[in-house]
Amino acid sequence: MADGSLAFGITGGARPWFGALAAEVERLGYVQLWANDTPGHAGLDALAEAATVTGELQLAVGVLGLSEWSPTAIAERVARLQLPSERLIIGLGSGRSRSVAIVEDGVAEVRRRLPEVRIVVAALGPRMLAMAGRVADGVLLNWSVPQRIGTARATIRGAAAAAGRPAPWVAAYVRVAIGPGARDRLRAEMDRYRRTGRWYAKALDEQADGQLIGAAAGSAAELAPQLAAYLGALDVTVVRALAERDELDAWRAVAEAAAPRPFTTG
Repeated sequence: MADGSLAFGITGGARPWFGALAAEVERLGYVQLWANDTPGHAGLDALAEAATVTGELQLAVGVLGLSEWSPTAIAERVARLQLPSERLIIGLGSGRSRSVAIVEDGVAEVRRRLPEVRIVVAALGPRMLAMAGRVADGVLLNWSVPQRIGTARATIRGAAAAAGRPAPWVAAYVRVAIGPGARDRLRAEMDRYRRTGRWYAKALDEQADGQLIGAAAGSAAELAPQLAAYLGALDVTVVRALAERDELDAWRAVAEAAAPRPFTTG
């Protein structure tokens, strides 16, 4: 995984126009497309649609909570949808359980059932980060400023070294809003996560100090320097779009504004 790669992420999974968005994301040069798995928006089903209209784009689901999804159910869904294992990335998390053990066991079982698929662990606290360093192919961070990413990477690398294996690549969701009301959308998303539980509230309050975490701008030119700090800290920066509307043109606007081209030319 090349340092500074850009991926694109959509909140929720399948939409009628998801295939069109996937094709556009690949055309713009993103290396991965992340579809969230939420009630009413099945992430793996969305990726199956994306697979039919893309050729090399890596397809990632983020994340399947192991308190809700069993490894058997994950493997069966992947097989039923005929997802391309060579392009598939399965993001796993603890779900409602917050258990490190359930994730470690889940990684082992999913890997046994789907040996060709890359497995990413969603991690927030130090115990989950260390476990991910020991067993995962990649680690997905969330709501992290660049300085916190550096601390997380040190924990991941230390655990991987102790386990005698290469360190997994590190990605993070970086919320990105563009256009009128961009800062308001980003702040509203932060507030929504604060209300989901004490883990996110604690992480946000420790880092934010009243500031926004992510990137919000009126134009692509204003967005570039905000994303640059994340590109330098991560192997994969997942542009987790906060679209103005849940419509194809609004999602496409974020994808175009944050596209890799401004960061790979010049």
